Formats: sequence, C-alpha cells, structure tokens
Amino acid sequence: MSAREALLSVLAEAASQEQARMRHAVAQLQHWETTPQFNATLQDIFYDKSIDTNIRWQAIIYLKNGIEKYWRKTAKNAIASEEKAAIRSRLLSALDEEQKPLATQNAVLIAKVARIDFPMEWPDLLSILLGIIRSSTANESDPRARLIQQRSLYTLHLVVKGLISKTLAAGRKQFQQAAPELFSNIVDTYVRYIDQLFATNTTNIESLSGCLETSHLALKCLRRVVVHGFPEFSTSDGPITFFRLALEHLQKFMGYKESIPEQCSFLITSVDSHIKLIGKFYLDLIDVHPRQFILTPGAGDVLRFYWGLLARNGGDNNATLSQTTLIQALLLIKKTLKDPQFILSDKDPEPVVVQCRHIIENEFMTSETTNRLAEILVTKYMRLTEGDLEEWDNNPEEWALEEEVDAWKYQLRPCSEKVFMVLLSSHRAQLSPLLVNLAGSTANMTDLFLKDSIYCAIGLGSHDLYNAIDFESWLKGQLAHEAQNPNPSYRIIRRRIAWMIGKWVSVNVSKPARPAVYTIMLHLLRPEEHLAVRLSAAQNLKACIDDWDFDPTGFAPFLEQSVLGLKKIMSEVEEPDTRMRVLNCMSMIVERMDEHIAPYAQQIIELLPPLWQAAADQNLLQSAILVIMTKLVESLKSQSIGLHALVMPLIRLSVDPSHEAHVYLMEDGFELWLATLRTARQSTDELMSLVPAAVILLAEGMDHLRIMLKILQSYLMLDAERTFQIAGNNLINGVAALLGEGLRSEASVSIMQFMDITALTCPLQVTGELYISSGLINKVLNIIMANKETNVVLTQYLCFIARLAVDNSGYFSNVVNNASHQFGQAHLLSSFLELWTEKFDNVSHPKHRKLHAMGLTAMIRTTDSSVLKHLPRLIGIWGDVLNEVNENGTGDSLVYWREAQDDEDDASEETAEVIRRRELLKHDPVHTTNFAQYVKASILECELINGGATAFQQQYLSKVDPLMLEGLMSLLR
Repeated sequence: MSAREALLSVLAEAASQEQARMRHAVAQLQHWETTPQFNATLQDIFYDKSIDTNIRWQAIIYLKNGIEKYWRKTAKNAIASEEKAAIRSRLLSALDEEQKPLATQNAVLIAKVARIDFPMEWPDLLSILLGIIRSSTANESDPRARLIQQRSLYTLHLVVKGLISKTLAAGRKQFQQAAPELFSNIVDTYVRYIDQLFATNTTNIESLSGCLETSHLALKCLRRVVVHGFPEFSTSDGPITFFRLALEHLQKFMGYKESIPEQCSFLITSVDSHIKLIGKFYLDLIDVHPRQFILTPGAGDVLRFYWGLLARNGGDNNATLSQTTLIQALLLIKKTLKDPQFILSDKDPEPVVVQCRHIIENEFMTSETTNRLAEILVTKYMRLTEGDLEEWDNNPEEWALEEEVDAWKYQLRPCSEKVFMVLLSSHRAQLSPLLVNLAGSTANMTDLFLKDSIYCAIGLGSHDLYNAIDFESWLKGQLAHEAQNPNPSYRIIRRRIAWMIGKWVSVNVSKPARPAVYTIMLHLLRPEEHLAVRLSAAQNLKACIDDWDFDPTGFAPFLEQSVLGLKKIMSEVEEPDTRMRVLNCMSMIVERMDEHIAPYAQQIIELLPPLWQAAADQNLLQSAILVIMTKLVESLKSQSIGLHALVMPLIRLSVDPSHEAHVYLMEDGFELWLATLRTARQSTDELMSLVPAAVILLAEGMDHLRIMLKILQSYLMLDAERTFQIAGNNLINGVAALLGEGLRSEASVSIMQFMDITALTCPLQVTGELYISSGLINKVLNIIMANKETNVVLTQYLCFIARLAVDNSGYFSNVVNNASHQFGQAHLLSSFLELWTEKFDNVSHPKHRKLHAMGLTAMIRTTDSSVLKHLPRLIGIWGDVLNEVNENGTGDSLVYWREAQDDEDDASEETAEVIRRRELLKHDPVHTTNFAQYVKASILECELINGGATAFQQQYLSKVDPLMLEGLMSLLR
C-alpha cells in the first residue's frame, strides 16, 4: 500500500462516526504529521474531487493544522522547504471548488501561508490572484469563471486580512507598497458590479444576486486596503474618489432597498450587508486615521448623511433602517466628539488639529446640530419601549442583568446613552440649560417613557450637571413623591429614581439629605415592589453605602430593613450574577457597619449555607459567599467564633488543591482563613487542624507565598507551641526550601519577617536544632556572605541573625564556626561580623538598628581576638544608637512602636491578633532591654573573660580612638 493510500484509509477512519475508530485514526495522523511529504499528500487528497467529501474535509483540516504548527522555519519539525514550495505552487489551483465549506477552508489555508511567506517566499501571490480575478471577470458569462471570480475575491479578502494583521513596521510597509495595485484592480471590479446592479431590473433575481455577492466581496477587500494601505489617504486620488463613491452608493442602496419585492428577503439582506459594510469602512477610517478622515474632501457630507439618518429615524421602532446602521451613525458622531487627536492643547496647538476642529465645528457639529442631537438622543433613542417593558415584566432578572452588560457598541439604546454622555461632557455649558428645562418639564409629564429617558439623561450627566441642577431639592420633593407613587405603570419611574440616586450620591448629595435617600431606597426595597425595581434599588444601594461615611448606630434601623429586603430578593432570584450582586451589597453593609452588624448578622448567615449548596457549580457565586463570610468574621471579631462550624469546612474546601474549584476559590478562601485567625481569641482544635494544610501550601512555592506566610505568622502568634507540635519540622524545612538563588527581593523580605516572628514566639531550645538540620541557617549565611542581594534584603536577613545572637550568642558562634569549612575560611565569624558592621548604616528603622546593635553586642562575649578586633567599629555603632533614641528605664521608646505593617494590617482595628501582636512586642528584647545597660553588661562580661579590666584595656580598648571612647563612656553613665 502506497503512502497516499494509507493516508486515505486513515482519513476515512477519522471521518467515520464511530468514536473508537476516530480515536485510533487521530492518533495515527498525529504520529505521521511530522513525516516528510505528509502535508503535500494531504493537499493532493484534498484537490482530488473524485474522493468522498468527508475525507477531503478531513484532509484540508489536518493540512491547515499542519501549516499552523510546522510552516515557519523556526518551528520544531518544520516542513522542508522543498515540500513547502510544492504545496505553495498548487495552492491557487483549487479556486474552482464548488463546495463552499471546502472552498472556505482552502481560502483560510492560503491566507495562513501568505501571512508567513509574502513577500519573501511568495512575491507574486497578489499579482497572480489579481490576474485570476481579471480573467474570470472578463469571462463572467461562464459559470465556472464566475465561481472562480468569487472564490478568488474571497481568498484575496482573507489574504489582505492576514497581511494587515502583521504588527511589525516592516510588514505594514510591505502591505502599503502593494496597496495601490490592489486598490486599482479591486475598485474596478467593485464599480463594475455596482453599476450592473443599479442598471438591472429588480425582477432579474439571479443577476441581482450575483452582482450583490461579487460587489460585496470586492467591498470587503477595499475596506481593508484603503484603511491599512494608505496612511495618507486624504491626499491620494483613488481613495478620495472611493470615499465619495461609497457615500453615493450608500445613498442609492437606501432607496434601492425599497424597490426590492418583499418576497426577495435574501436580496434585502444582501443590500443591508452592503450598507453595514460601508458603515464599517467609514468607522474603520475614523478609528485608524481620525485626522485623515476629517481632512478628506467629503467627510462633512458623510457625517451629515449619518446625522440625517438619526434625525429622521426614531430609535428601536424603526422598521426600514437596521439598528446596526443607526449604531454606526452614533459611533461616527462619538468619534468626532471624543477622539484625542481632535483635542486642542493649551499651548501651540498643531495646525492640523486646528483645521480638524474647524471642519467639525463649522461643517458638522454646529451649535444648532449639538442641541438637536442632544434632544433627539434623549427623546428618541434613549427611550424605553413597550417591548422593553414587556420583556421587563416577563423576566425582570434577566433584563436587569442585560442592562449592566457593557455591550454599548452593539445595542442602540446603550450606545445612545454613551454618545449622550460624550456630547454633554464636550458641550456642558451649551447643553446644561437644555437639560435643566427638560428636568423642569417632567413635573406634570404623562409620557412615562419620555420622563424615564430624561431622568436617564440627568443621571448620566450627574458629573456635568452638579452645578446646574439642585438635585437635593428635587430628590426631597418631586422624586420622593414619585418614588412612592403606587400606580403600577410608575414602576419604570421608581426603578429609574433608584438608578439616578446611585449616579448622584457621589456627586452632590449632602449628609443632611441622606435620610431622604434611605427612606426612598427602603420604600423601593419593599417585598410588594416589582422585582426589577427592587433589583435596581439593591444595586444602587451599594453605591450609596460605598460612597458615604456614616454613623453606624444611626444607620441601624435602615440596615435591618435593608437586610430583610435583600434577603427577600435573594429568595426570588435564580441567576448567579444577580445573587452575586445582592451578596456584594450585603458585604458592603457588613463592612460599613463593622461590629454594629452583630444584631443583624444572623439574618445574613441564614442565607449562606443553602446558597452555597445551590452554587455547587458556580465558582464566582461561591467566591462572593466567601467574601461576605470574611466581612462577617472581620466585623464580628471575637464573636465570630460562633461561625467557625460554618467557616472551617469552607476554608478547607476552597484551599484544597485536589478540589477542582480551588483555582477560583483559593484567594478568597485564604482571606477568610486569615480573618478567622486574626479574630480568634484562642486556638481551637478546628483552627489548629488546618496547620498542616498551611505548611503544605507554603511549600508549593511562590504563587501564594505572601498570604501563606501571613497565615502561618498568625498561627504562631495565636499558639506557637501547638503549631510547632503539629508541623514544626515541616514548617522550617518548607521555609528553608524556599530560600536560595532566584528568590525575589519581596519574597526574601517576607520570609525573613516571618522568621523574625518565629524567633520571637518560639524559643531557640525548640527551633535551634531545626534551623541546623533543615539547612535554613546555612542558607541564610550563604546569602549574606555572597553579598549579592540589595541592602534592604541583606539587612532583613541580618535581623534574623541578630535575633539568634541576642537569644544565644554562643549558639550562633558555634553554627558559624561549624560552617567555616564550607566557606573555606578559618575565621568565618570575623569575616561575617565585618560584613555585618559594614551593612549597619543601611538599616533605617530605629527599632531594627537597636536589634542589630544588640546582636553585634552579644557577639563580643568571647575571647576570640578575631571577633574583638571589630570593637572600634562597635563602639561607633553603640554611640550612634544611644544618641538616636530616648529610651525609658526599661529600654522602651515610642519610636520603636512605629512599625511598618503590611497594607492589610490595620493597627487601628482592635482585633484579637492586634492585641496579641502588641503583647508580643512588649516582651521583645528590643522593647524590654535598656541599651546602655546592655552594652555596659556586655563590656563587663567581656572584660571578665579576657583577663579583667586592665588586661582588656591594654589589649583592646587602647586601640580605640580616645575621643570616641570618651564619648561612649559619657553616654553609658
């Protein structure tokens, strides 16, 4: 059996409907895909029209995949250049493929090769394609020629699309060099068939259909060629002519559409496609080349035409014009209003910008047009419709969610709102009086859709209208009255009032006006209110709470009713996104109320277990539940122990790597875990049972190193003895494994801060042997002696060493001396102290400076002359530290308490852990040791073991500068 026959057989298996046969075939094809001539054979099979279509389909798919993986020269197992040349030479030979799906895949294949090989390996691609299009157009009466023409145009469209996607400047330049030839050839084809279209009787369906399809393909190519091939198209004759011609055709299509018989809906669809594509052409131009667009002769005509469409049509109910075209009109206007390239600078504006502004303001966006546009947007395009209301009543939850989706570029009403905001922002002084008048006209307005639209405009313009509209007075009067109007039809206004309050609370609502806001929001959260209104109230209640500082005690009555209202909503809604929003609002209430939430916490807690069960496959909703649990734990503080039975399983599940949802829940699970530890007054079996999991997660590496160190630090401060009993060995081994080359500075600092707490909470009798057996202390010595880290990092490592030295200088001396052979230094301790004293000036915090000084001082309690030779430098350090601070009798100083805590640690929050930390620091030798007495005692001990005061004076102190020594003695008195 030949290779071709074998491949045919396997492709037939891959095309079968039996899973076992398909899997075996796919495995075989994957095994062969790097074999020489595999892809060329696939191409040969695809081009053989006598073969079954399903097999040909498999062949083209695998060929396309092979080109994606192996066509580039740099690819592993790249296709040989000879095979690539053979494939390339045949790619344009199948442009008469009759089956559209196969022809589409072939065109995609050609475009993928072109993007890589043009122009270096395939320089004549475009000229060959253009030649095929020209020759097939000349023989259009031949059905095969017409087929080749359309396949070639579609292929050219994909090739152009691929070439313009190149991001490097060289690729863009290559395309721009080819653009003139492309343009001149394609525009001829386009014009030819457009002229035929408008000259053909509308009863000749076949001819019309052919003209529309060919011209549409040509227009798709022209759109990209002009936009990306002519960076200065406003001065290029061909593109300028086409710019005007496109508008002319657009106008003709608008009228032509009316003449097509209703039964020919597919022709109407094709005409609509042309209209939309011309709109895309203009949008692409103004997006990629905004200034060039405005400077092109005829730009004002284009903008005025689209403005006319908006002025003549009335929004969602328009039957003759598609929403897409109206949206395109809005987007064009928005671009002229907001594009940064049209903004005049304060000093010496560019002449081209001045010219663009002049054209925009005098030929298009005049004062009259601006007012009219604002009026049309508010009264026509921003209105709700009866269809909206029907959908709202049928499914209020889904409707509310869609309102929050950021899809304004594809929906007419949201797009209108976005354009209105830009218009008002750029013409605030001119439009403010218009909006004030509209607001005043709403008092007795019976058209509720129009009133809703005006309220929408005032809400959207809150940041521009805050000086023009007295919102507080309006709120307390008309809006408060309307919010309580029981008329069912007023539900759209009640919903809009809740929404509008959410827009204005951060802009212009004073503290005295907040009771009015609370009253309105509570009324709109009533269970008997329409669900869509309550959902809006819940969403915008969060904005109120988020923006305001308030006295929680005065807020309590509002809180209780709000929680009940939100709880009722939660029982009625089903969508995970809606539930998340309600939970987020509750979380904000809990956070703001802090410990005052306690009387109402049970109302919220009752919701969570069933909600968690219902959200088994909804990870984002489960995350929101973890967040509100965290807020409750933080707010309830030590009272949160009653939640541990609910909290512990959630933590265990969310941080368990074997649970498939842990990827989504882990971060919020860590925050809940940390909050639970920080608020716990004492250790419990439940809490301590999670210690092994924390140590395992720490050992997993950098992804959650910082948070795990915080969690383990909390465990040490909560109950260091039990923590070490449970997982001491694994903990120190895990920390040791993290240290080494390549560790980021931030990680090093975090680890050493953790070790500082470890040294404070765990006596050296417990940890000393572990530091040695784990290799941790040797790694620390290595890092310090290598002296490659930044000074910030090195001084943090030295802080840990200082802790060990203060605790037991003999222990540390032995560790260093035992490591001497590893470093090949007989006097490693002396070298270490030399480096340490050099780094002392890089320590900035007074507390740390004292700790370093105490550690260095502890090391002089020795008879080792190689250590004592550093005494002169130590005397200088003693003098510096004693001069810097004003210690009390015990050695404490206010300056030592100004600790730089982590961002999450708020010392003003009187949690159980803050109290524990404060108590721990009270027993820190830095706070309990008078430094002057410590130095004196160390000197006396050193004198004693070195032959007494006289011998010590003669051997060591005599080598110190007398003035320095005298200064020290005066400080020690």
